[in-house]
Amino acid sequence: MKKKLGVAKQLFQELACLHSNEIKAKDAYPCIKYHILETIARKELSISYIVADLKYIKPALLEDKNILYNYLMKILIGSLVSESDNSTILNIICDNHTTKIASGNSFEEYIKLHLIYEKDYDIKLNIIYMDSDDRNAYPVQSADYVANALYGWYEYNDKIYYDRFKFKIRNALRFPYKNFGK
Repeated sequence: MKKKLGVAKQLFQELACLHSNEIKAKDAYPCIKYHILETIARKELSISYIVADLKYIKPALLEDKNILYNYLMKILIGSLVSESDNSTILNIICDNHTTKIASGNSFEEYIKLHLIYEKDYDIKLNIIYMDSDDRNAYPVQSADYVANALYGWYEYNDKIYYDRFKFKIRNALRFPYKNFGK
């Protein structure tokens, strides 16, 4: 990914200059999105995500997008981690811009409370925070392209980018699951 995103920045400097070290998916030309997503799909990985139907989200959660983000991440991570992960290290890479919580506790503390105390798992958490504008934040930048493709599919029923990686999806959660899309 590092090489592909780097080449895109060199070829499309008019887009690369919009942000210090990245071409955001929302600004990328269709050929860039298509190519980056095909590159992601060729990697040995799986994709898990959660998407929210905002018309069913309680107003209190909408007041601060970081609270909603952290709550949704708790649900997603909780669905991916199980007792079979006991005695392992869980590595999570987060975008620095979306991991604050109102109480002043860190996202790491929030997830630790959930997994170690509420779920009673014996795991070690290794949470890495990256700024998406950092020149080495390729995992976060790649996730931006996947999130952008998912947004296009759910919001506009545009599957052209989603179809590039749909076979890599391991877990797709919709929130709230009872009312999503109704």
